[in-house]
Amino acid sequence: MPVVGSIRGYKRAWGSGDLGAALVVWAILVPESMAYASIAGMPPQTGLYVATVPLLAYALFGTARRLTVGPSATVAALSAATVVPLAAAGSEEFVAYTVLLAIVVGVILIIAGIAKLGIIAEFLSQPVLKGFLLGTAMVIAVGQLDKVLGVHAQGEGFFGQVVSLITQFPDWQVPSLVLGTMAFLLLVALHRFAPKVPAALVVVVLSIIAVPLFDLEAKGIEVVGDIPAGLPSLGLPGLGWDAVVFLVPGALGIAVVVYGESMALAKAFGGRGERLDADRELSALGVANVAGGLFGGFVAEGSSSRTAAASGAGQRTQVSSLIVVGLLVVTMLFLTPLFTNLPEPVLGAIVIHAVLRLLSIKPLQELRARDTDAFVIALATLFGVLVLDILAGLMVGIFISIVLLMKRAVRPNTAILGRDDTTGSYRAVANDNVHAVPGVLVLRFDAELFFANISVLQDIVMSEVEAGGIHAVVLDAEAITHIDTTAAEGVARLLEDLDGAGVTFAVARLRSEPRAMLASCGVNLADDRTHPRVTDAVQAVLTDPTEGGGGSHARP
Repeated sequence: MPVVGSIRGYKRAWGSGDLGAALVVWAILVPESMAYASIAGMPPQTGLYVATVPLLAYALFGTARRLTVGPSATVAALSAATVVPLAAAGSEEFVAYTVLLAIVVGVILIIAGIAKLGIIAEFLSQPVLKGFLLGTAMVIAVGQLDKVLGVHAQGEGFFGQVVSLITQFPDWQVPSLVLGTMAFLLLVALHRFAPKVPAALVVVVLSIIAVPLFDLEAKGIEVVGDIPAGLPSLGLPGLGWDAVVFLVPGALGIAVVVYGESMALAKAFGGRGERLDADRELSALGVANVAGGLFGGFVAEGSSSRTAAASGAGQRTQVSSLIVVGLLVVTMLFLTPLFTNLPEPVLGAIVIHAVLRLLSIKPLQELRARDTDAFVIALATLFGVLVLDILAGLMVGIFISIVLLMKRAVRPNTAILGRDDTTGSYRAVANDNVHAVPGVLVLRFDAELFFANISVLQDIVMSEVEAGGIHAVVLDAEAITHIDTTAAEGVARLLEDLDGAGVTFAVARLRSEPRAMLASCGVNLADDRTHPRVTDAVQAVLTDPTEGGGGSHARP
């Protein structure tokens, strides 16, 4: 347990920062956790369970000193999207499936940690995350509008809910809309002008006071109602292995999101000298989710808002999280009756405000300006989330990322090089003051050579040769870090074709591993045809008296 080391080496000067951060996180976490429970389709008290048990488990086993783990809008929405096809929202079966989903996600993360699969987070590229987070924020915001408007959205999916809300315009409850709007504006104002004030808690307290003071229930405003007091109990959901099988596909996607977002936060808020163990993080997040599920909660992950708030308040170690756990235990035992009159429109406003920072197209505009492929990935992920559902949209983004990656691998960047008149080095002929060497094709191939792209190298070289005027070919192989068997055989055929055309071949900056693979496949390049620099290779082919290969790369 890394936290043991933190406690042993704990410095008194850290105490005030950890305590202050704990109070800030607790003030944010209590109202937000109940709001996120509603996103997951779970009873309000389960949000407190997820806020407590996974936070404690991660504080004990995690390697990041400042990461705050608990409920989040993103994974709550993912959880709901995964379980809705299996059970009616709000039913006991729905709760059981949601709890089981958290356990399955946790087990997947633990297995991945044991198998040292920390690299899985790399599948969540920034374009995928940006499109996914924007789409998820839109889905979450629309999903909470019915609380603010005092109606019940009936449509399926994002666009179905939007249409349902619009068509119910005559039924919108003005008191709910006014209260939700006031709560939202107050949250915005407090964050803008008093950022150190726990805005969500202030809004919750004021709204709870307002309910009896202005008799808001009589005006049609719904409240949360009784929240069971007490600590969560340990147990397994009463579902069989068939349920596990149904949940595994969705759990795999959620596990990738949980790990990817949590690791990104851990790195962003890591302290100086802090070392993160990616595989240990997988296992720690897995233990947190298994523990949360066993105590009746839904899926948890690293929280960006609470981690940022804790870091800004001076958190130094996970001791701060242990203090938060103590405060939450007190809340569950003694303070839940205080939240009985919490208005539903206020909960909706808190969630909408929490995802407000994600409702921006600026990240997509930046991608469009920098990288067309990245913009396409983000846009496809966004529309996948909106048109299909949250998890399917994520899979769409990952799939398109892999397709474009394969496209770049199969059709890698290549450049014909020429001599720079100013420096004497070799650069792409598209640059100023760079001219091709007459009669010599100098080609740079910027990728590994494997079965799917060897034909690209063959086509480029032979097209230039067949166009005429080429008596020598120089390959700049610096970027070719690996050659597989199929590609080595393809190189052999290319060299035979060059021999037949009377064209000399030389290679520059060829690494030892690719050269060994070529040799193992019978392509033995003579020492006078391999050179440490492009300049040397070009000079060699220009002074070659044979101008035609003559056994320079003959197979044995």
